[in-house]
Amino acid sequence: MIKKTLVTALLLASTTAFSNMTVTTTIYPLYSIAKEIGGDKIKLQNLIPFGVEAHVFDPTPADMAKLSKSDLFITSSDAMEPWKDKIVKSLKIEQKVFDMSEYVKLRTIQEENDEHHEDEKDKKGHKHEHEHGGIDPHYWVSLNNYILMTESITKLFIEKDAENKDFYTQNSNNYLAKVKALKEKYDSTLSTCTNKKILVNHDAFGYFADDYGVKQYSISGMSPEDKPSAKQISELIDLVKNEKINTVFFEEFASPKVAQTIAKASNVKIDALRPAENISKEENKKGYGYLQIMEDNLEKLKFAMDCK
Repeated sequence: MIKKTLVTALLLASTTAFSNMTVTTTIYPLYSIAKEIGGDKIKLQNLIPFGVEAHVFDPTPADMAKLSKSDLFITSSDAMEPWKDKIVKSLKIEQKVFDMSEYVKLRTIQEENDEHHEDEKDKKGHKHEHEHGGIDPHYWVSLNNYILMTESITKLFIEKDAENKDFYTQNSNNYLAKVKALKEKYDSTLSTCTNKKILVNHDAFGYFADDYGVKQYSISGMSPEDKPSAKQISELIDLVKNEKINTVFFEEFASPKVAQTIAKASNVKIDALRPAENISKEENKKGYGYLQIMEDNLEKLKFAMDCK
């Protein structure tokens, strides 16, 4: 009887030792870090499917089933995920939630574009919950914050799975070296710019703008789903001409039509500048990720802001 009990205990211990943490993230930047740090020691899934615009995502019953089986649920913020609290309470998984917005430096939403967007509503006829008077949820576009995010997820994984501390630490050190090298490239390149003004699809680059003293103008406010009026488009065309902006930026997972209209009327270039909220299925298969997006963004910003 004792022998049988001992064998059972050993089997359970073995199962526990080799059982990987199941980690669910909400948006791609969190997924990217978790993948780099956790490697094959975790079972990782991102709640928002690849290729889906993060601002319009709503969880399905299948998503809730995934969450109920997760050991960790890493979220970006209430502002980005207004549906989160209801689901967390429904599933009673409060102890599994790790809200990354508590571990980074946040900025409040600037009101500089309010005259263009104050009456805009989403498809359902109500204003976006994260639009005015709250935090800007796009904090990962700041490489300074991305470093803090990486350090925080590393500490979280070590806390939950101390047995693999050395593995997580080594992965973290390797990844942070790449992020910091890219930040140095941003610092040196953007210090040479002569026209630090950009027109983007929506207000997703405020943290980047704050880091480098850039003036951000947007077509659609805090959500890419908002549509400017004809008057607002006319004002943006005048803005491009008056401020000598040479590129109008659109985004990968949002319609480029308004940006195309403004660029054509202003006789300037149109290009994609990505806030890295998500990537496509094809990009994920190819291993194209956050660092590559930010590298590509830098090259486009270099041209747009007349950097040497």
